[in-house]
Formats: sequence, C-alpha cells, structure tokens
Amino acid sequence: MTSIKRNTQIDRADRFAETVSAVFHPFLVVIPTMVIAMFREGSTIEQSISWTILVICVVILPLLFLVYRGVRSGRYSDPSISIREQRHSLYLVAGILLLLLLAALLWGRAPTILVACLISAILVTLIASLINYRFTKLSLHSIGMAGCITVLILTIPVLGFVMVLFAPVVGWARIRLKHHTPFQILLGWAVSAICVLTVFRFFHIGFRIPAYLG
Repeated sequence: MTSIKRNTQIDRADRFAETVSAVFHPFLVVIPTMVIAMFREGSTIEQSISWTILVICVVILPLLFLVYRGVRSGRYSDPSISIREQRHSLYLVAGILLLLLLAALLWGRAPTILVACLISAILVTLIASLINYRFTKLSLHSIGMAGCITVLILTIPVLGFVMVLFAPVVGWARIRLKHHTPFQILLGWAVSAICVLTVFRFFHIGFRIPAYLG
C-alpha cells in the first residue's frame, strides 16, 4: 500500500513538472514578454502585437515545425531534445532564422526594444551553441525564463520580480523530468541574463539616467 502511494505521489510530481514545463515553455513566455515590453516602451498595442506575430511566423513556428518533424522522424529523441549532440542542427537553424528576422526588423524600423531583444537572442544562441558543442547542453527553459525576466525587470520591474518567483519552479521541473542538471539550469540563467543586460545597456534600455541627474 505504501509503495502504491509513493508511486502515485511520483506520478503527480511528474505531471506537475510537465505542466510547468509546458506553461513556461520558452516559445510561450517570450510572446507576452515582447508585447508587454514594446507597449511599455511606447508602441501601441496594435504595433506590439503585429511585430510579435512577425517574430512568431519567422522564428517560432518554423522551429516548432523542425522539432515536430525531428521527433516524428526519429532525428530527435523527444520534444525537449534531451541528447546534446542532437541540438547542433537546432541551434544552426535558430541562428539563421534569427538573423533573417533581424534583417526584417531593421528594414521595417521595428521598435528599438524588439531589436535589442533579438540581438540578445542571437548572442545567447551563439554562446549556447558553442557551450553545447564543446561542453554541456543548456536548459532552453532556463534561457527563456532568465531572458524574459531580465527584459521585464528592465522595463516593468514589478512584473519582472514577480516572474522571478517562477524561475526556480521551472528549474525544478526540468531537473525533475531528468532533462537537465542543476548546473545546466544555472548556466542557462547566467548566459541569458548577462547577454540581455549587456545588449540593453548598449541600447540604454532600462539604464536611463533620470532628467534631474543628467
């Protein structure tokens, strides 16, 4: 009886971890983050949604299709692509799509904050791919969470700090499901946050000097 109860608790914990991973999937959390950040920085809600739809069409949907086809064909072990060596092609395609999107954003004179977010994503993708190739895989969930949290802290601090509360839960979920180690979670947070902070500092987003001090 005790064994059955223990197994039931394990199953519930795994299901909760899967739910957390789905709700805070990097492709999902980035969508409201972009809309909110652009709106906060002066774009209309229509403009914010339109630019976000472009990001979804150029980058997110193609990558989702790539993962779906990869899993169906056996090229990828699972939707999380748990085997490090299998991630090389994903990083390559993601980098190409992000560069194409950056060209479109520059050509269309997209909001500065969206350009900054994209440059941050390109930098993260480059660093993560090098780490993945030489050492270990990074948690894409951690990268997504840390990136979005940092963007929000620099634009809407209250919302950003609220999101911070969920980061450890997402990290726990990825460890619980045996997709990542604690080190891979922490490394994903660090790489993503540092890249966003660096790029946003360059664009003076979230680092503005108040008028009475300038």
